Amino acid sequence: MNITFTSKNTKLTGALKGFVEKNLKNIERITGNVINSEVIVSQEKLDYKVEINLRTRLNSYFIEARDQKLKQAFRTSLDILKSQAKKNKEKMKKDKKRIKRKNIFNKFVPYKRYETEKDIKSEKIIISDNFSRKPLSVEEAVFFLKDSGENAYMFTNMETNNISVVFINKKGETSIIEANL
Repeated sequence: MNITFTSKNTKLTGALKGFVEKNLKNIERITGNVINSEVIVSQEKLDYKVEINLRTRLNSYFIEARDQKLKQAFRTSLDILKSQAKKNKEKMKKDKKRIKRKNIFNKFVPYKRYETEKDIKSEKIIISDNFSRKPLSVEEAVFFLKDSGENAYMFTNMETNNISVVFINKKGETSIIEANL
């Protein structure tokens, strides 16, 4: 890890540099590889101002803290940096879980129409992806059925939250089947 120290109107001791390096290495365990880090310390009237600029592969952090004691300003800025890094790590974990769940769902849902031959009384079975993932009213489902040009349309009924199918029966009328689960 490359750390650049800059001081204005004050001196940085080796102990403070070691303290900062140790804490930034602990933060690097949370954030992953640190590309560049810059620590700027300045004294303005009675307060010390500490700025930490940290760049990783995925995120950039900029922290600024002020205090009358230099070490306390460092502690405050490093604590803020550590909490932000943990927050970003948790957010990335949640995003990965959400994407993983979405991908699992997509594996089981056929997106393309395809046909398979089955030897059940020599009938041809066509597997269709004509359905809606979001809840619909019966009127909307009938509209999508007529728009698709197929014989059936599966959907979640908005009023009952049950899985339903609208289809065109032998008489040419629209009918509905609703599962009571």
